[in-house]
Amino acid sequence: MLLTDGNPNDKLALMVYESAILSVAHIESINLDVKLTLATEEISEDVLDILLDHTSSVDPLLSVRRTIGVSDVVVTAQIKRWHALHTLAIVYRDAFNNQLNDRYAAKLTEYRELSKNARSHTIQFGIGLALNPVPEAEEPMLSAIQGSGAGGTYYVETSWVSATGAEGAPSGVTALSIAAGQDLMVQPAGPPALATDFNVYIGATADTLMLQNATPIAVGNSFTLTGALVTGRAPGTGQAPDVYITGGPMLRRG
Repeated sequence: MLLTDGNPNDKLALMVYESAILSVAHIESINLDVKLTLATEEISEDVLDILLDHTSSVDPLLSVRRTIGVSDVVVTAQIKRWHALHTLAIVYRDAFNNQLNDRYAAKLTEYRELSKNARSHTIQFGIGLALNPVPEAEEPMLSAIQGSGAGGTYYVETSWVSATGAEGAPSGVTALSIAAGQDLMVQPAGPPALATDFNVYIGATADTLMLQNATPIAVGNSFTLTGALVTGRAPGTGQAPDVYITGGPMLRRG
């Protein structure tokens, strides 16, 4: 996924690092979704600063970096970890300010240091960029049309594909129940400028989605499931970086 697609982590992902985080948020009336979004915004600003001030490699889009911001930045494992730890630092900052509790102060210090280290590791490894970034798809529009299907409930995701074959992150899952004698029609929503095609993933449950089209479908068309589901690959997580930009010793922050 791209950094502009949404938060790199959700509430459950934070529990990998801090098993009690849901309980702490509940006790202290802290909205974790808000803090996840705040952490994404702060990291995005920091990443842009790194890209504008890098010294050890060349940003291929440096001339337009201020215009495009971080719209081409890929969420790598390093950024995902940085985001989780930075979110936890923000949460414990709020918890400490609420109670001035020494236990929260220790957690705040711990996660601030871990977030700082994760940031440094991200810079050393490199900020991953997609040269032709394809945004995450919106949830598709589903409808039932006259046909010959057996009926049932179908879960669907779509993803956009560029002319070079780059596939963006899939949409959220949406579902529709149809009656026997009907077929499921899928219409993707809001194609981005770079998209030329789309893929459709369908499953009988939200956890069993599989690619249903043999080749990408041109933008402007729809997809109709006219028979049984076919066995295809599972949805991906979006583009991998094409290049990495590493920060040098002259970075303003650290």
